[in-house]
Amino acid sequence: MPKLRFQTIIQRQPDAIYQALLDLPGYRSWLPSSNLYAETMLTSDPPIRVGSTYVDHGRSSVMQGEVVDLEPSRRLVFRQLTNSRRGGGLEITIRYTLQPVEQGTRVTRELILRARGLFFCAATNPAPSDSFRE
Repeated sequence: MPKLRFQTIIQRQPDAIYQALLDLPGYRSWLPSSNLYAETMLTSDPPIRVGSTYVDHGRSSVMQGEVVDLEPSRRLVFRQLTNSRRGGGLEITIRYTLQPVEQGTRVTRELILRARGLFFCAATNPAPSDSFRE
């Protein structure tokens, strides 16, 4: 399973960054839109807590998400699922870790990608015939 890791230092206290990452509908104010992301909408009642659900809409995707772990001012973990028309899709786990440093906060973002269903089969084994093609 592929794992990506990004790290940066932001000149803000951990709680301010935690609150910005926890405000899922507020992402539009600071996260540029892309093919994968345009907006996030809550599908469960506030406040946001472990078990809260949301949908990320992008120009080329829709991802169903859930908050799976929260540790105030230290860690946030989300799991998102994409679905394809052919079955399967991707399961994406996004973990933010916040660590206070002299300059502000070290933010580490880790993504773990898992292919599921037919998407997994197509990604790992090229189709042997035209039967999987549209």
